[in-house]
Amino acid sequence: MSEERVIQILTEEGIDLAASLPCDKNKRLTALLHESFKTVDLTREEDGVGICAGAYLAGKKPVLSIQSSGLGNMLNAMMSLTCVYKMPLPILASWRGGADETIEAQIPFNQNLPRLLDVYGIPYRIFSEKSDLGNLREIIQTAYDKKTPAVALILPSCWETPMPPSIEFPPRKSPPKTLQSKGFEKTPLVRNEAISAIAGNIPADAVLISNIGIPSKELYASKDRALNFYMLGSYTQASAIGLGCALGMKREVYVIDGDGSLLGSSVLPVIAAENPANLTIFALDNGTFGSTGNQITPAYSTADLAAIAAGSGVQNVTVITEKNEFTDIFSQKKESALFVHVPIRPGNSNVPNIPIPAEEIKKRFMTALSDPG
Repeated sequence: MSEERVIQILTEEGIDLAASLPCDKNKRLTALLHESFKTVDLTREEDGVGICAGAYLAGKKPVLSIQSSGLGNMLNAMMSLTCVYKMPLPILASWRGGADETIEAQIPFNQNLPRLLDVYGIPYRIFSEKSDLGNLREIIQTAYDKKTPAVALILPSCWETPMPPSIEFPPRKSPPKTLQSKGFEKTPLVRNEAISAIAGNIPADAVLISNIGIPSKELYASKDRALNFYMLGSYTQASAIGLGCALGMKREVYVIDGDGSLLGSSVLPVIAAENPANLTIFALDNGTFGSTGNQITPAYSTADLAAIAAGSGVQNVTVITEKNEFTDIFSQKKESALFVHVPIRPGNSNVPNIPIPAEEIKKRFMTALSDPG
């Protein structure tokens, strides 16, 4: 059958991780992905871009399976992360909006997708018949050979008659939560001091992913190392990249993320569901969009990131406000993913741009990962 043929091709091409947000037309494929590969369930497509990037950095060979409308949600992440760092990203897109489309809202964006992909120089192939699915191998190989996103636009006519997959729903209950709120009155640290504390305590063999803008610049100025992955773009993708890395390796993975980025992402429930014990997220929360001039966010005095993480199902949540508390974070033994909420004061250091091109950041990071010493 068509879906089994796709799974066979992915297996033969060495795919070992899938990130997935299903479409009604490809639900059998979605079910088979879970049976055949380690599969990360998404709540937003662009999180899959970061997760696949992190998995690739860690030596995995991921694929992203989505509905084609999700390409609109993830376009900037693809261009500013996948393309800038020259990473592969094969995408299986269930293509909606064609002549037989019955949902009006699917048409305006999806019918113009080939022209959009042409404009951005993203390789793609249209699959309109079941017999054509054998050429899916071309998309996988193009993505990995040319280090680029490559899109398979798969029309509904390629799939078998969609049948609801058999799903067993476990009992639903409120997830366990650990929350030690301290409030925001005591915030002695600014971001650069928190980053310096992280850089000063991180184990030599651990991975450190840094959020875009000034956080990456401050980390570079504080302590440059080959196992630092500096993000130069791709708003909201730091924790997604960290999750992908953590799923692909045994090393400890630490992420420096920010309140603005995390509030713009849907990745926390995904982290909670996957729950890799080697992942730690430092949420540096100054209540502002720091890199763009410290503009106050809508959540400045209303949102508690620790509570949001716990409410998303993250089991291990803590709050720290003092520089000496970072040492304890790095020394503790973990059995689940850790979310560290760090309330800080607004303020940017006068730090220069990172003088390393994006592709070089990627290459030296992956080289360092391959060094057993």
